[in-house]
Amino acid sequence: MKKTLFAIILLCLLVSPAWSLTIQGGDIEVGSVDTRIASARLANSGDGTELDWVKNTLLSLRKIDADDVITMNSYNSSMAFWSLTNQANTYAIDFKTVRPEFFYIKIGTGNLTEINLGTVSSHYLYENISELDWGVVNLADLGIREIIGIDRISHVGEINGGAPVPEPATLLLLGSGLLGLAGFGRKVRK
Repeated sequence: MKKTLFAIILLCLLVSPAWSLTIQGGDIEVGSVDTRIASARLANSGDGTELDWVKNTLLSLRKIDADDVITMNSYNSSMAFWSLTNQANTYAIDFKTVRPEFFYIKIGTGNLTEINLGTVSSHYLYENISELDWGVVNLADLGIREIIGIDRISHVGEINGGAPVPEPATLLLLGSGLLGLAGFGRKVRK
């Protein structure tokens, strides 16, 4: 009975859902919506100001260490490859750099009521969590009624740096820990 229960629990821990968003009308998987970790309304939105905001935010959230080198590739959104996904108001961007850990989007503020009233942010920082070659954002989650599509996204910034934990190594560590616990339990029973 104990072995069966242990096997069921182990199976539940190791099995994960294979659900992923896809590009609308195709079968390219882009992962799930990435985690928005911060937003801000930056008065001066030059590359230096944006990089400082990203560094300070990631430091305060303990996503990076003070001595980590952060690199940023910022470009006009019209140069990006955006695709509508099979989820409403959700778009995927095919990144220009290789698998950025974080990215931000900058909203064009011209004639947006909420921006001009100072009630919403102009910059949104995301942690790239699922499919690292794609960034996935749900524009409805930004809380700006006037944004219907990607035409209001002014710039995209891809950020690399920090000390990422590679997923295969994490799973290997988890598996070896579980095997160690099983071996220890078996030794204690003898």
